[in-house]
Amino acid sequence: MSVINFIKRIYRLVKYIFWYIPYKRSISKFRVNTLDFDTTIKKIIDEDLSVTRFGDGEFRFLLSMDLGNTFEINSVRLSNQLNRVLEYNDKKLLICVPSVYLNLSNMKLSNKVFWEREVSIYLKKYYKYLNSNYLYGDAFFTRPYQGYLFSHREVERRFNCIKKMWENRDVIMVEGEFTRFGVGNNLFKYAKSVRRIIAPSTNAFEKIDDIYNVIKDEVLSNPHHRPLLLISLGPTATVLTPRISVELHVQAIDIGHLDIEYEWFLRRADSKIPIEGKYVNESTREKYIQGEINKEYLGEIDAVVK
Repeated sequence: MSVINFIKRIYRLVKYIFWYIPYKRSISKFRVNTLDFDTTIKKIIDEDLSVTRFGDGEFRFLLSMDLGNTFEINSVRLSNQLNRVLEYNDKKLLICVPSVYLNLSNMKLSNKVFWEREVSIYLKKYYKYLNSNYLYGDAFFTRPYQGYLFSHREVERRFNCIKKMWENRDVIMVEGEFTRFGVGNNLFKYAKSVRRIIAPSTNAFEKIDDIYNVIKDEVLSNPHHRPLLLISLGPTATVLTPRISVELHVQAIDIGHLDIEYEWFLRRADSKIPIEGKYVNESTREKYIQGEINKEYLGEIDAVVK
């Protein structure tokens, strides 16, 4: 370990100790009930549930807080729509939040520090929007790799569990222009088919009604066909999935950063590196590196929302 890395680790340890007691006080005072990873996945598959997910970003948008330079415009409408999502009471919809309200034992030190601070400062601010009697799913089921201390075999097991969601299913992938979910890897190996609806890579919420109408036309074009919709569009996906589930009566899952997590896993990356040909908004370096466009991917595109 270099001197610089040693100093960074000591600094994180100090921050971990500093935030530990405020974190414990917060989760004791503001109780949030969440399922674990395996129970979340099993429930989604067994009950054909649609899924909407809240992470730290969605809660900040909900509170109309300034997130700085992000891929989505902060707006009153977005805040109101996110609030409405948390009020849904539909048996076919599972609302998911981060599973950080019981313990952080399996996380890397840097992630422990982040979530200790996040929970200590913000949980009391958004707790009033949560239902203390609701059993939330684990929003981190789409992030089984980076940030955790799991063995390679355990992470592989988790990805294999997730892939069962679309095994032998016709998938409609709704994604940003440069997301290219499942392209260049085997995430969709056991899907029956994959079609794609391409949305803007940034500020997709500004086009949410257009995106919804394209999805509606796609679903209603064959009323006897019930595909699985996977949506990777940040907070736009959080808002879209319950609307699609309730109004169109099809299963829709906010699948988040799963594809990028899988790419990092395949590379055994220990940091959030860029992936050639895919937009990585959390990359510590370039967000997007141009890559060769896959012809099979181009053939899967049914519609583009500009």
